Amino acid sequence: MTSNKKTQQGINSVVIGIKVLDVIADAGCALSLNAISAGADMSPAKVHRYLVSLIETGLVERLKEPGLYDLGPKALKIGFKAIQRIDRVSIATEELISLNSQIDETVFLSIWSDDEALVVGRKASSRPITLMVRIGEVLSPIYNATGRLFAAFLDEADRELLLKSFASLPGKPQINGKELGKADFIEELGAIRAAGISIGSGDLQSNVTSVSVPIFSPRGKIEFVVTVIGYDSDIVGTDGAIASRIEKALTTTTERLNEKLGSWEAI
Repeated sequence: MTSNKKTQQGINSVVIGIKVLDVIADAGCALSLNAISAGADMSPAKVHRYLVSLIETGLVERLKEPGLYDLGPKALKIGFKAIQRIDRVSIATEELISLNSQIDETVFLSIWSDDEALVVGRKASSRPITLMVRIGEVLSPIYNATGRLFAAFLDEADRELLLKSFASLPGKPQINGKELGKADFIEELGAIRAAGISIGSGDLQSNVTSVSVPIFSPRGKIEFVVTVIGYDSDIVGTDGAIASRIEKALTTTTERLNEKLGSWEAI
């Protein structure tokens, strides 16, 4: 389940540019070129070149008062968006805790990050069950029900990029014990999108079922996925359908979160 992505080589000029930006941000006020140069431990001529580019992006602005630089409108927008994301995760996590208290099953909250589902919240069942899903864990959009739910709602271009990787997979995905080819997988994504729910048995552990539902942003894209995970006998009824207590609790949680997050937009 953990990501084995190779460390990629970055662009050094971007790192240096962020270093210059950090000096201005940490100061808490506008700075002169010489002050930025001293803070970044770089020559004024080199700093000036980076400032020119940062001004073009809107991350820095040159004030009317000659020679002073401060954070630009783009930097402020990014900062506000970061605060907004933190607040919205907190709201979603509160509902996650409430969901856990209703059903006493392990539940977790995920966002879409770097083409995978990233776990950002978790509340474990009080019962003795060991499920290796931790905050910070990344879940595959192919081998995991949570990731497949995100994948089902990707726009066409991003979904095509995901499907291109299918030929190089180490193994075909299995859903409820059935091995899927690419055509089957595409069909499964369509079914998930139509149903608005993703269910997987044995994705994370044998004899364990996970049920994932989407929480949409005000702009109509999936912002979070809420997942309930537990032993098959606790999550799925004898008829193979989701246990009514799980379905009811998830429906309530989804409605509450869509109401809270849909009507609360900081920016």
